[in-house]
Amino acid sequence: MTIFVIIPVYGNWPDTAACLQSLAAQTTQDFQIVIADDGSPEPPPADIRTFPRVRYFRFENAGFGTNCNRAAQEAIALGATHLLFLNNDTHCSPAFMQRWIERTGTMPDAILSPLIYWAGDPRRVWTSGGSLSVLTPFVRARTAFEQVTLVDVVTGCAILVPSAVWSSLGGFDPRYTMYFEDFDFTLRAKARGMRTYIVPDKELHVLHEVSGSFRSAGAWSKYYRMLTSSLIFIRSHYKGIRKPVCFALAFVHLAVTALLSLPELPRPKPLWNSLTRGFSG
Repeated sequence: MTIFVIIPVYGNWPDTAACLQSLAAQTTQDFQIVIADDGSPEPPPADIRTFPRVRYFRFENAGFGTNCNRAAQEAIALGATHLLFLNNDTHCSPAFMQRWIERTGTMPDAILSPLIYWAGDPRRVWTSGGSLSVLTPFVRARTAFEQVTLVDVVTGCAILVPSAVWSSLGGFDPRYTMYFEDFDFTLRAKARGMRTYIVPDKELHVLHEVSGSFRSAGAWSKYYRMLTSSLIFIRSHYKGIRKPVCFALAFVHLAVTALLSLPELPRPKPLWNSLTRGFSG
């Protein structure tokens, strides 16, 4: 069993270095790391490549999902049996990787995800995953699970996938350039009889800085991408009456976001592009 930690990056090198420092302090060295640079506007600091067990790949900018797919292909070619996707703005305990190795040994064919907590408030769950409902595209699940639980969706902030499962499903759907590629992936896995679990082990808790790569970009820069992906997700995974209900909720969510973002308003052209891509992508 060989776990490769895949860290997708677009800029935000200080958080990436902090994440690597967290991984360098692990109680086990029995894992490898791939840094997947999605064409960051600035090159990585020289010390990024000095961390142990790190392989750095720079790709042309193509979005989060495609970046992860290319990195996974490299990792599998290097012998990865399991892929642990980890956001670059996260931190973990020193026993994090040892516990993943133990868990993977007992659940080798399952997709696994831990509980994700706010880095600024480690007692609060940022996201947990859960069951699919009409609210899934709009409300982040924050259930503090106390035992291993079978779920429909989990966040890609931290998700461990067997390489065989990844290859069978073809990785993340590239239509999702950012956001919802994780939910889509686990739902496609469920449709094929592959199971996804939340594993709430304390050693696996992840602290998330949340959207570190978007701190200086403004709220709407993030939301344009989220809107597009949410519409593609609704088109792909809802049927019957639930589909028009979700579309209606999407526009309610847009209106609420605009209200809460005042006095900043969305720019008409990017907003229109987000909507058209969401309905045609």
